[in-house]
Amino acid sequence: CTFTLLPFVLGEFNCGIRASGARKKNFWRNMNNKELKVISDCYKFVLYMERQISKFPRNHRYVLGADIEKRIQLILAKLIEAKYSEQKYELLRKSNIELEILRFQLRLCKDLNLMKLRSCGYAIRQLTEIGSQVGGWTRSIGANSEKSRQSVV
Repeated sequence: CTFTLLPFVLGEFNCGIRASGARKKNFWRNMNNKELKVISDCYKFVLYMERQISKFPRNHRYVLGADIEKRIQLILAKLIEAKYSEQKYELLRKSNIELEILRFQLRLCKDLNLMKLRSCGYAIRQLTEIGSQVGGWTRSIGANSEKSRQSVV
C-alpha cells in the first residue's frame, strides 16, 4: 500500500493508485462549488497577501507582515468556524472587526510604500468584497434570528 500526498489532501487513502491530473482538477473544481464564496475569496486573499508580504523589506516583513498574515488567517479560521457553528453571528462580528483592523494595516503598508499602489488597491478591493460578503451573511443571520424570535412570542 503506497501513500501519496494527494490522498491526504483528498481525505482518503489510495492503496497503489495515484490520482490522475484530471481527477485532481475535478476535485478542486468541485471543492470551489461546495465552498462558501466568502471562504474561497478569503483563501485567495490569503494566497495573494502571502506573495505580497514576501516582498516586504526585512524590517517590516517580520513585524507588520507577520501581523497581517496572522490576522488574515484568523479571519479565514473564523469564517470556517462560523460555517459550522451555532454562534455564527458572534464569529462574523469578530471577523468584521478583524477586517476593519486589516484595512488600516493595508493603509499603513501603502503609506510606508511597502506595496505598489496597484497591488494595494487590488488588496483593498478584495478586502472590501470579503467585508461586504461577511456583512451580508451577518444581516441574513440577524434576519433569521429576528424571525425566530417573533415566532416564539
